Amino acid sequence: MICTKCGQQMRMTDKNTFTGRDIREYKCDACGHEDWEDHGTALWQILSDDREEFEAAKAAREAAAEPDAQAESPQSNENPAISSWSRFLNWLGFRKEK
Repeated sequence: MICTKCGQQMRMTDKNTFTGRDIREYKCDACGHEDWEDHGTALWQILSDDREEFEAAKAAREAAAEPDAQAESPQSNENPAISSWSRFLNWLGFRKEK
């Protein structure tokens, strides 16, 4: 960056990207003038946004490709309470004769 006061080349003193913007601060060694430039969106912000969009699209594709879990679940013909009781009796050694 060229100093607006004296026309000399300025040196970069700081680069901030924590806000999601690429902001660079410069200082002129000749006259001491300080200035900054906004170089747009920071690279990490672009990559983070892209990853979030990719993961959201991937989740949407997987949800669309998955069949309805409740429609395919096998339905038990036994009453769950009877089933639990039968298992308990079997555990005690009482076998139900058919």
